[in-house]
Amino acid sequence: MVELGATQSRPSIFKSSSTLRESFVHSVREWRNHEKASRDDVATDSSILSIFPGVQHGSIQPAQLLFYRWWLDQQLGVLPAAFLTLLPGTAQTLDFGACSPLTEIFLSIAGYIKTERVPVIDNIIEQLRTVGLLRVVSNSEGRSEDIQQLCRSLVFAILGWQTMLYQASFGTCPPQQLAIVDDLDGYRGQAFMELRQEQDCAKRQLKTFLMGFGVLLAPKNMCISDFPEECQAFESVTVVGPEEINFFLLQSIAHVKIKWIDVLAPHLEYDKSTNTLFLFRYPSFCTASLPCRHDEEAISRGVIHRSVSTCCIMNESDIAKSCATQGDDTSGASEGEITDFLREVLLSYRLLFGQSKDTRNLFRTMDPFEDVASEGRDDLLMRLCGRKSVDTSAFGKERSAYHLPQHFPILRFKIAVLKAQLSVSKAKGWRELWRDRRDSTNWYTFWAVLIIGGVGILLSFLQVLVGITQIVITVRPRESSQ
Repeated sequence: MVELGATQSRPSIFKSSSTLRESFVHSVREWRNHEKASRDDVATDSSILSIFPGVQHGSIQPAQLLFYRWWLDQQLGVLPAAFLTLLPGTAQTLDFGACSPLTEIFLSIAGYIKTERVPVIDNIIEQLRTVGLLRVVSNSEGRSEDIQQLCRSLVFAILGWQTMLYQASFGTCPPQQLAIVDDLDGYRGQAFMELRQEQDCAKRQLKTFLMGFGVLLAPKNMCISDFPEECQAFESVTVVGPEEINFFLLQSIAHVKIKWIDVLAPHLEYDKSTNTLFLFRYPSFCTASLPCRHDEEAISRGVIHRSVSTCCIMNESDIAKSCATQGDDTSGASEGEITDFLREVLLSYRLLFGQSKDTRNLFRTMDPFEDVASEGRDDLLMRLCGRKSVDTSAFGKERSAYHLPQHFPILRFKIAVLKAQLSVSKAKGWRELWRDRRDSTNWYTFWAVLIIGGVGILLSFLQVLVGITQIVITVRPRESSQ
């Protein structure tokens, strides 16, 4: 029985060894698949981020743009499932995988925009169909118009992702229209005067089409308001310094609050009705989009330079006519002005936060990414706004006084409006008076007079008390002697 027991135990031992071997092989396969997936993710990230000049030429490391990859994934989450019908083959998901059709479409749009002199959304669609990245629907299927509308919506959304000037909105308008997200909570400023326009406008030049939403990029040194007080502020405010306009003063004196947004066009817009200042929270996008010179003649520029040059317009009536007019408007911001805009956005963080000690301390109490996962945070924002010393050589020089027509020609109007709002705001209460150092001479004079005058009044009061005491001491002995 012993021999039988030993004989019976052998298969159990061999089975256990076999199981261990299979488990080991399975673990190795899982590890290899994980490594391959990791390499695919890295390859995908590198290809997606290659649309930025800074990444192409090594001045920006992909690790600095991890937030952008996370942000793109969030945008994918709101895409309608109907977009799957646009993709060739049997794609089941909309993702940025290494070999996914959406990745190819994303990169092809960026490549087309950078090489096409006059980009048009409908022309981009035709190009994508030519290379087999979008389905070709025949008229016999009876859905050609529906498919064309979906194609326009997809290209429009991707252009918004690549420029971050706006975010496309889905399900908020009829399928015959294109819409953008209301990031400003109902406020209609210069960037977003309208939230919708007809899809037929997509047949026109891209910059003219985008003018239908608003002034996504203001011209240099131009007042884009019809309000007399804002025009007067634009003309009168020409020099500002970090000691007279910073967010510490805006909050403590004018009671302004910040809404951090994911779109670049409305950066620094101010809603007077709600006392809200809108600030773009991804400055690394600006640094990555700055042009890079890769030889003595050629300069690499980003998608934002070639696709969303905004026309120079004067008022809202021009906006309304942008789709109605027959000819394409050829005026618009130059690529150099778009570069200036990106640099001014970066420098504006230093003006409002980084160059003032009180504001740096205030910023450290804020959390611009409170509604964002850790991988969606931009560390550059924290450095620009929370540190005293930062390398600004890539986008400008810090100054104690900025001449707006020279140093902020594109953001000039927005900064002038903020400065004017601060000027008409009066400090209320002793705490606000102490914080209000917009005019250092008046501040020192006021507190010197207050302190010296207060001390003088106190000494006079003490002198009166001493006199009264002396009288009382003199009178009491006389009364007691009587």
